[in-house]
Amino acid sequence: MPDSRFFKRTGPFRVREIATWTDGVAVGDGDLDVIISDLADLREATSADLCYLAGAGYSAAAADSQCGACLTTSALADKAPSGAIVLVVDDPQAAFAVAAEAFYPSQPEAVVDAKATAHGAFVDGTATLADDVVVEAGAVIGPGAEIGSRSRIGPGATVGAGVVIGQDCQIGANVSLIACLMGDGVVIHPGVCIGQDGFGFVFDSVAGRHRKVPQLGRVMIEDDVEIGANTTIDRGSLEDTKIGPGCRIDNQVQIGHNVSLGARCIVVSQVGISGSCKIGDDVVLAGQVGLADHVTIGPKAQVAAKSGVMRDIAPGEAVMGYPAKPIRTFWREVAALGRLTGRKKKPS
Repeated sequence: MPDSRFFKRTGPFRVREIATWTDGVAVGDGDLDVIISDLADLREATSADLCYLAGAGYSAAAADSQCGACLTTSALADKAPSGAIVLVVDDPQAAFAVAAEAFYPSQPEAVVDAKATAHGAFVDGTATLADDVVVEAGAVIGPGAEIGSRSRIGPGATVGAGVVIGQDCQIGANVSLIACLMGDGVVIHPGVCIGQDGFGFVFDSVAGRHRKVPQLGRVMIEDDVEIGANTTIDRGSLEDTKIGPGCRIDNQVQIGHNVSLGARCIVVSQVGISGSCKIGDDVVLAGQVGLADHVTIGPKAQVAAKSGVMRDIAPGEAVMGYPAKPIRTFWREVAALGRLTGRKKKPS
């Protein structure tokens, strides 16, 4: 159950309101005016809590649950807690996320004055901030920066000169933004660095040393993007680094210069994307995947965890391994190797 010291709850709400938000269809003749006060796990729920049941593996927990209302599928409705009002939805986990956003808005009304600037923050006189922007302690807003309505800049964050932040954005503690333009509804978690130099060097054989190639591009972040803690996104060399709308990027991801990420991509923790890779819409890169430079990955492709991608990946293709290969090929090779190494020697 969420701790009220950290997460501010709204509500309570009636079950019929939850059904409206989630397109849920009530099973049986339960009272849709029952009040639900909070969200909880099946095992910890009380009669005032909303839960969800998304898989048969949780049937035992559901049987013992005391929750007041439960989101589930039609196939699992008979396994829902016996005392709960059951709302049938297409995707219980997604429906629960919708309800959670209503109970715990991602950006509750700030208990501060309009255009609040905490002690120790600095806002350059040439920056443009909407009247309801919140700037927390120790943050620095550079010359010519623009910040849209209802956005919040966390403690110790740095918004560099000319950076543009859209409406309803949340910039976490100690974030660094340079040469960056972002849309609306962007969430940047603590410690993220965006817009720093890309890794661009050329060896000067005459001088006998590496020379830095000026990085003159930007980072373009579209609407509804979320970027996890301590992720780094380099600005482009001449063209821009681009993060498409709806992308979800996990913690500790490295995205190199000139990379283009399509819409709704999922990039899991510790992925490394080398410079100039082009990644289509709805691509999934699982944990610790590495991409060589200039690789193109087609829309809806999937790359399994710890894979190394050295070649272009076709749209919709699923690959695995190091180097990455079609996932069926990978498992066939594993099976063949197992058969070879598992053979017993014939007696002499």
